[in-house]
Amino acid sequence: LGHHAIMFAHVVFYLLCLVTFSSAGIPAPPLYFEDQVVDHDKPNDMRRWKHRYYIWEYHFQGPGFPIFVIMGGEGNIEPQTGIMYPFVAEHLARDLGAFVLQPEHRFYGESLPVKVNETYDPREQLLTSKQALQDAMRLVRLYQKRLQCSLDRTSQTYCPVITVGGSYPGFLSAMARLLFPDIVDIAYAGSAPMKFYAQLTDVDAYYDHITDVAESTSPGCAKDVRTSLYSVNKQILDSDNEDINALAIKFGFCSGSVPAYIETIETFADELFMIFGYCTANDNMAYYPPSQTSRLHQMCRLFSTSKSPEEKVKEFFLDRLPTTGNNCIQMTSQLPTGPNATISGGDWSGDGWGTSAESWDFQTCTLLVEKIGFSEYSMYPNRNWTLSWMERHCWSRFGVVPQPHKLVDEWGFDDLVAKTNASRILFTNGLKDGWSVSGIKEDLSPSLLALNFPNGAHHSDLSGTGPSPNDTPDIQAGFRTIRNILLSWLFEVRSKSRNGNVVEL
Repeated sequence: LGHHAIMFAHVVFYLLCLVTFSSAGIPAPPLYFEDQVVDHDKPNDMRRWKHRYYIWEYHFQGPGFPIFVIMGGEGNIEPQTGIMYPFVAEHLARDLGAFVLQPEHRFYGESLPVKVNETYDPREQLLTSKQALQDAMRLVRLYQKRLQCSLDRTSQTYCPVITVGGSYPGFLSAMARLLFPDIVDIAYAGSAPMKFYAQLTDVDAYYDHITDVAESTSPGCAKDVRTSLYSVNKQILDSDNEDINALAIKFGFCSGSVPAYIETIETFADELFMIFGYCTANDNMAYYPPSQTSRLHQMCRLFSTSKSPEEKVKEFFLDRLPTTGNNCIQMTSQLPTGPNATISGGDWSGDGWGTSAESWDFQTCTLLVEKIGFSEYSMYPNRNWTLSWMERHCWSRFGVVPQPHKLVDEWGFDDLVAKTNASRILFTNGLKDGWSVSGIKEDLSPSLLALNFPNGAHHSDLSGTGPSPNDTPDIQAGFRTIRNILLSWLFEVRSKSRNGNVVEL
């Protein structure tokens, strides 16, 4: 989900491509839980580690009132970001008298259970969604005790737990309710890529939808982009392998910065268009509120000009990617850390760069397999995603084999009604978002609800700014609907208690 690249879903500044799809949240000082468990699947493993997390307690009205748990995802959470979703911390928490707890996901930022090196790499056991969920649940139990919240749901001091997340953390939020119903009462899952992880999304759907959104933004855009990219692709493929450095310079990259593994013209073309693809994916995620000042619209305007295809692509890259003092881009800056890193990684919407990207590449190489390709219909040069390509990449990178069906077979989230007892999960989707192709967009039951925003992009309801006058009417109405759904479910939880506290608004 990413989404993705270093994309810390929801608040992150994309150093991969210079675009934010939401600005920073609410700065807060970090806290550390030094008794976090290294391996929750081994009760006799007594190893512990220091887990970074954040809290927002200014609206908490005491025992008996809710606890929001904002799930961390595929990126670090720094203090300047703090609490990622102001809608939760400064609106829902205020209205409901709630406490807010936000753990960083293990193996991102400062939350490192173990150090990985060439001789010791336990990530296949430790870097999993379930381990991260168990980290969060252990923190919830810690704070239920600190806040003097009863664990008895019939007690007036019971504090209902509501998980929240956008993108991959939206998936985690839903899974927290599914897997830990004894702890989690309600889940709010924004732009959760449920069907990607259930292996139910067509391989070409993601970039096809981004193409359609670009076309709706500016009629003729998809054809303009496609024409230029196909022209550039032909120019590259008609060149010789010795021309790779000269071609890189032509498209805005610094001389000598092409990664060493790119030895053929064909690989150079694949990686050049992968960079273009994930930059436009970021533009798509940031396309809220829709306007002519958006980067997506600016891209359409650029490709409608009379400039040469090469000039358009170069200008696009120089506008999106960080440059050096010589006004060129280090192509190697697009690589994750770790051995045998490549620009095309486990997530073709963009792994990102640096250590967070390495962790995300690992997760999408193991259990969070996302089938994302570039079809002939799309505005990008055709490149088919295949499991065999992924298997080669993941074995070269980490010595692991992707297991696309393992999670869904174990957890049953491909059919939440028939295969699980899931209830009280709210799924929200921005319909202009590429990730919406893998979202749950219809009500599945009276307590498995979907809320769709025609003007929304990537979890626009869970932005880093929160509700504002700039929000479109559908999102403004959505804030009220979300609040009312959560409130009705809190009353439902309370109806099972004996004279419990009910939040009056």
